[in-house]
Amino acid sequence: MEKMIRKYYLSSFYVITFLFSILLLTLHFIFRSAGNYSVSFTQLAPAFAVAALTLLLKDKTIIKDIRNHFRVDKAVVKWLLPAIALPAFCIIISSFILSYYEVAFVPWDGDAFFYLLNFVAMLIGCAAEEIGWRGFLLPNMQKKYTPFTSSILVGVLWGVWHLNFTGGLLGFILYTVTIIEVSILMTWLYNKSDGNLVLMTVWHFTFNVTSHIFLWDRFTLQLFAVESVVFGILCLFLFVTERNSSFFKSSVGSIKV
Repeated sequence: MEKMIRKYYLSSFYVITFLFSILLLTLHFIFRSAGNYSVSFTQLAPAFAVAALTLLLKDKTIIKDIRNHFRVDKAVVKWLLPAIALPAFCIIISSFILSYYEVAFVPWDGDAFFYLLNFVAMLIGCAAEEIGWRGFLLPNMQKKYTPFTSSILVGVLWGVWHLNFTGGLLGFILYTVTIIEVSILMTWLYNKSDGNLVLMTVWHFTFNVTSHIFLWDRFTLQLFAVESVVFGILCLFLFVTERNSSFFKSSVGSIKV
């Protein structure tokens, strides 16, 4: 078992993540009101998968390395504003476009305690996801592939993991395309900040919070189409400005996926 996991290191992580997701999903049938407070038990799955790999391989350096990337340093000061502004800008623009096409804005209502619980739940969930997607999966992908290629691979796996079939098969495809685009932008920031996972969590948290505020009850096929275009334009701008940078240069590694 251990030899097989080492041979297919990243594939093992993804399979284990899915297994934990299935188990954690059952909690939503027990605690039915959890979703009212943005509690997503399945968001914990990537972090649990990392913990499981650490135990199965008896390799504490996996956790240690990820922990070292959750740091508040100069990179946080330098890149905090982009980590907040970029996802927020794209979500707000998407909201305005939906309103233009007469998809009604729905307020995300609640009292102060309601918002506090939601924000705490989202922060925990985002941090848990980032432990897996960008704390473990992305840096291992980048040992073999370029950051750009790695970002696409992580985006595909991340998007498919959500199994979001709102809007049917087309909705699933458009949603996954959006997640791939988000992954590209996050990978760019990840590399600019020397793998800072605080910034990754901030980006993810901002994306989720602004989606709740500006896109509440508007999760439709139209939204996924709009978001895929908005985030796609930002990715295109990134390509034009960074096409000669290390983001697109080859990487060498030996990780099997």
